[in-house]
Amino acid sequence: MTGDEGISGLNDAVRAAEAVGGRAVIGVRPVDPGTGGRAWVVALEGPSYLVLGANLAPVTSLTRARDVAQTGLAAEVVEDTVDSDALRVFITTVGDLFPFDAEMPVALAALRRCAAACRDLADWRDDPARAVASMVGIDAAVAIQGRAHAAYAGFVSATEPLVEQQTALDPDLLGALTAVESAAAAAGLGAPLGGMLGAGAASLMAAADEMAQGHLTPLR
Repeated sequence: MTGDEGISGLNDAVRAAEAVGGRAVIGVRPVDPGTGGRAWVVALEGPSYLVLGANLAPVTSLTRARDVAQTGLAAEVVEDTVDSDALRVFITTVGDLFPFDAEMPVALAALRRCAAACRDLADWRDDPARAVASMVGIDAAVAIQGRAHAAYAGFVSATEPLVEQQTALDPDLLGALTAVESAAAAAGLGAPLGGMLGAGAASLMAAADEMAQGHLTPLR
């Protein structure tokens, strides 16, 4: 699916929401929550909200509205967390360690796995199809980032002995290690994305409930 295919009904969703709400639309997002087909989350002036079904009519189910809103919110959290530019900078810094492969082959094998996963994650973030918020997309990002995090943790573990030898290290090696560490932090590799989403699940549910309470049409 291309980005154009994913948002082909955007203008129709905006017009439908304005017709129902009688106020300006300030944001709209196509959502595939995993069941029930395509939906649209629309934010209008107020603030107020509408969740439109595939037929562009407001949904009437409170459960459905919450599910769609929560999927959209979770997608936003993931997108805010996954920084493709930072990931690609990290990949570049990894290359600066390759000349030292013979000195720490296990560490660099882990780092190469991490860089490959980071490349996949950056490509996911930049994919136009991601315009559609979906649980499938969220799960894919969590899985890829999980691989990157695990591989980076393996690299950190393998290089721990070098910490006590910093003063004796080749300055170029020390500089490259420091750059990788800094870039990894900026790319969010220090913690698993799945754990972060799990820790924030209650907040996402509360935000989805708040959106449902601000729904312009009745929900039951």
